[in-house]
Amino acid sequence: MCVVRIQEPYTTERVIIRHQGRDRRFVVVTPDALPVDPPVLLYFHGSLQNGNVARNFTGRIFDDMAARVGAVLVYPDGVDRHFNDTRLRLRETTRELNIDDVGFTRAIVDWLVEHRGVDRQQVHACGYSNGGQMVMRLLHDAPGLLAGAATFAATMPAADNRVPGLHEISVPTPYLAMHGTADRIVHYDGGIAGLDPAHSRGVLISARESAEYFATANGLGPADHETVTGPAGVTIDRWAREGAPTVELWSIEGMGHVVPTPKQLPESIGQGTDAVVASEVLARFFGWA
Repeated sequence: MCVVRIQEPYTTERVIIRHQGRDRRFVVVTPDALPVDPPVLLYFHGSLQNGNVARNFTGRIFDDMAARVGAVLVYPDGVDRHFNDTRLRLRETTRELNIDDVGFTRAIVDWLVEHRGVDRQQVHACGYSNGGQMVMRLLHDAPGLLAGAATFAATMPAADNRVPGLHEISVPTPYLAMHGTADRIVHYDGGIAGLDPAHSRGVLISARESAEYFATANGLGPADHETVTGPAGVTIDRWAREGAPTVELWSIEGMGHVVPTPKQLPESIGQGTDAVVASEVLARFFGWA
């Protein structure tokens, strides 16, 4: 029997750096064909995941996309499988220890500049669930760090459920949100989020209200909004105007608490979709495709 091994068009490295007196880890996916001053994509995993789990959870669609467009892809690991995000109701080790994940992200970027020669002005981030909340925290507390942001299955916390000291957004940034209308954990129409009452994350606003929040931060209003029909079962709300960073909300009918990917996922988190692939939508939104 002949076994054929497929050579991936990228290399993978697990990196450990010291931050806040502890070892912090992240996975770096580097394309074989790396351009000069490459862009960066940070992917922040969901609750109870880590970087390697996130790669498999998404079927490595972001690895393949990053290799194709020449971006360095990084999967940071949260402390005890969580990031210290925007929500006040986050009863996890990362909050108890007051982990500085904003500082950790900056340290990752510094490492990438030194070891991969990336363009510091082209750092983009995306995240799923808890990771999406981490991306939102970066938009608030790390002004100018990100050139673009995207979230999957995540919406802003209600005003009384935001972590104390969360700054106002001061640097407008292109923002893409993708959310399933049948999400039972982070409800599309807002409300109490969590796997069950014992694991409540407090009240989050609706997907539409969350997109409007970021549109307002970018100086966009109702006059800049349009709704267009995407692929079957997909509605796209777009806020756009010349001179202002665009905001898009992709609403996927019937999809659960997942990242849009062809991979079959556990039914406990809801139905997937074959209507769109998150990595391809993200690449187009960031101008990489």
